[in-house]
Amino acid sequence: METPQSLFPQWMRGFLLAATAYNILWGVFIGWFPETFFQWVTETEAQAPNLIIWQGRGVLLMAAIYLMCAIHPGKLWFLILFGAFTKVAGAAWFYFSILETNVGKRGIFHLLMNDLIWVPMLLWIAYRGYKYKKLKG
Repeated sequence: METPQSLFPQWMRGFLLAATAYNILWGVFIGWFPETFFQWVTETEAQAPNLIIWQGRGVLLMAAIYLMCAIHPGKLWFLILFGAFTKVAGAAWFYFSILETNVGKRGIFHLLMNDLIWVPMLLWIAYRGYKYKKLKG
């Protein structure tokens, strides 16, 4: 029989806390150093569009959401699902709008590490959070 602890073990909370820390670091880097981030990821000397600062703010917002989900996974399981969606949508936006489909090694790194590598685990945790909520009633 499944218990709340078996459905949502501590390592899942730890993963969400790691996602929180990761998003804080990326959000601060992108938001405070948009030119450096943009030039690094595009491998050019081009000036960063103003939209990059908003990307950093969005990443910081997701950090707050992951923190809330780590504290209340059953109540906020749908926000974990939303987080997975934002990773996929953000990667697509970044690929088409910022990189303009010209992807170098750094762009691939950013898309894979910062966006897409998190998605399978976030989907799994959202599913487990949903089951956790159902079990707790």
